[in-house]
Amino acid sequence: MNKKKTFRLLSAAAILVASAVAGPLEIYLPRTVQVEGEAIQLGRVGVFSGPEELAVRAQEIPLGRFSVPGQQITLDRATIESCLAAGGFSAGQIRLSGAERVVVRRNETELSGPELLAAARSFLESQLAGQDAVIVDPQVPKGYLIGPSGSVEIIPLAGQDRIAGKRTVILSLRREGREASRIPIHFDVQFRSRQAVAVADIALGQVIRGDQIRFETVQTPEPLSVDPQKIIGMTSKRSICAGSVLHPEWLGQTVPVPLIQKRQKVFLKLEMGLMLITASGEAMDEGAAGQVIRVKRGQRPEERIVLGTVMPDGTVQPLLERGS
Repeated sequence: MNKKKTFRLLSAAAILVASAVAGPLEIYLPRTVQVEGEAIQLGRVGVFSGPEELAVRAQEIPLGRFSVPGQQITLDRATIESCLAAGGFSAGQIRLSGAERVVVRRNETELSGPELLAAARSFLESQLAGQDAVIVDPQVPKGYLIGPSGSVEIIPLAGQDRIAGKRTVILSLRREGREASRIPIHFDVQFRSRQAVAVADIALGQVIRGDQIRFETVQTPEPLSVDPQKIIGMTSKRSICAGSVLHPEWLGQTVPVPLIQKRQKVFLKLEMGLMLITASGEAMDEGAAGQVIRVKRGQRPEERIVLGTVMPDGTVQPLLERGS
């Protein structure tokens, strides 16, 4: 082994011995700290003492990022130890002291317009969650000056909108729990909705069939959902031209067509197994298929009233008989 190689090995051994003799890296944690920028690194949070090689590595350990203006992040010792372990440090190399939790704030001098807009949009998106909406951003608002040592909490509030297709978010900026300013941000909002369109002319009083309409997706200023089951089978209350969008007020419930008129002679029919019982009578009510009517049988003093269901073929199936 040559002298140069022997020297390098001895130097490396000396460094390891020196590190072991020097002991673990001491990191003091303050209760609160302000940092610059969005990324939080351990070197910006703790105060280091101990082996320089360990300190240089530990200072680069990432602890998180700020995501919204005015945010504060609380880091406890368990979180910091976990980040150190992820960075390759063993428990014996690090010793934490000071606060159990560190409150980290960003040193913000101004809330920028894009930050305010992002906070408002994030709130509006949460309010519209589950709805197929298209949000159009307005012009970027002016920033809000905080001051070099101030901190502001942003509380988004829903505005009282009066115009379709508009949504307003009020940003309440608060210092120490008290509102310092209000910033309204107005968004244009469109909703993807389904509407029914006539593919052929529909006459007044006509029952809507499935082949007479089509459904298409459009953008509307307010949520609109058309249920096919609530359109097909309804009756038009006006003439509807092909290509027209069907509005709910144009449609009404379909009135069943009476199969039997009052005082009409009817045929009573009752099937009991292999036995078929038939009789005739006079309808005392008007009735459509499925409706129950009264049928008079016989003449006084033998007159009787029979309750029966109107069948699709115009006959009546008796339900119950009782004396007049």
